[in-house]
Amino acid sequence: MKRDLRQSQRGWRDTRGAFGRPGPRARCNLSRRAFTLIELLVVISIIAILMGILLPSLNRARKQAQKIACQSNLRQMGIALQTYLPDFEYRLPPSSCHIDEPNDHWLRVLTRYTKEQLLFHCPSDKGKKFVNWDRPLGEQKEARYSSFAVNALLDPIHYRYGTRSNRYNSVNNIRRPMSCIWISEAPDTESFRLADHIHPETWEGSVDYAKRFIAWDRHQGTSHYLFADGHAEGLRFEQTYEYPGVCNWYPEAAPKWPENP
Repeated sequence: MKRDLRQSQRGWRDTRGAFGRPGPRARCNLSRRAFTLIELLVVISIIAILMGILLPSLNRARKQAQKIACQSNLRQMGIALQTYLPDFEYRLPPSSCHIDEPNDHWLRVLTRYTKEQLLFHCPSDKGKKFVNWDRPLGEQKEARYSSFAVNALLDPIHYRYGTRSNRYNSVNNIRRPMSCIWISEAPDTESFRLADHIHPETWEGSVDYAKRFIAWDRHQGTSHYLFADGHAEGLRFEQTYEYPGVCNWYPEAAPKWPENP
């Protein structure tokens, strides 16, 4: 009995150590103690809060980067356009309405006038199926030409300005090229499969109807536009088209409305 008591006292001294502090064995046991359920829940809650704070900021940064990339694409098109125009008597390249050869398409034509490959897909465009220009277009009827579309009022031929030729196809005849939109962002809809142009003359002053043909909110309520003088801007659609008010779509009147809208 006494021997057991002495062994018990020795064990207690080993555990307590000098001056009543935890000995090596106690410290070893403490170091092996696992997290409690409450501690784990606290850690998970902190991580969830941090994620809730960071994710919106990261999402905004991603959208801003996509917006900048899209505007850069249009600016490159503007640079190519300014190089193209002097070679063709300042006449704008045609839309698909007036060509049979795919390589004469305005998208392809402008590509030849820049040292870099033009990017016709906006990073914010959710569409995935775009034309492969190395294959016949007739085999790609479900595809889209681009994230962008040209203003048909500036085509070589348009019924509004006569059946033979459109004088406003020449930048020199546009009232104010810096105020007249040539390219806008096209929506990801079935109507824009193998289509590359829009008809503002059919909108009849209705903003709601016009928005069906423009990706007006692709960049947080704004969209990008390339004007006939080659500069690009990010604008709300109502800043380009609202009756009565501003209208940047009719070459004979922009930035005003024509006499018979």
